[in-house]
Amino acid sequence: MKKLLLTFALAAAMVFSAAADESGKESTPRVWDHGDNISSISYQNVRFHKIYDAQDAYVVLYEKQGVKIGTAVIPKKWAKNTEGHRKLLFRNAPAKIGSYLTIIKKDGEFQKVLVTVPSNRFNPIWAMAPANMEVNGADADTFEIEL
Repeated sequence: MKKLLLTFALAAAMVFSAAADESGKESTPRVWDHGDNISSISYQNVRFHKIYDAQDAYVVLYEKQGVKIGTAVIPKKWAKNTEGHRKLLFRNAPAKIGSYLTIIKKDGEFQKVLVTVPSNRFNPIWAMAPANMEVNGADADTFEIEL
């Protein structure tokens, strides 16, 4: 009998607390409702399988939807600080995390690309570009990939 009364008391407490939550007034804003606090900076992460080191650029073979592979060219001149900021930054990838690109945009316009890759050039993800490989886009000012 005591267990039955205790069960009813707990059920009543839960019902009253649930009813109090649905009073019509929202005391805290929803997680997805940020109002005017929306950043103009966005980013996109893309995994890649191989990075070829050519004379004037890096050629990256990245994952597209499903099992497709895309090719992107990243000019080496972006790594130099000539215009006040670098567009190409390298980060050392942790041992258990694969290599990936992070493309950063501000107001939809390309800002920079971060290449997260093992720094050891003897890692199989790094390769020298074959002599007959054509590299188009080594003088580009922007970076777009097709997923």
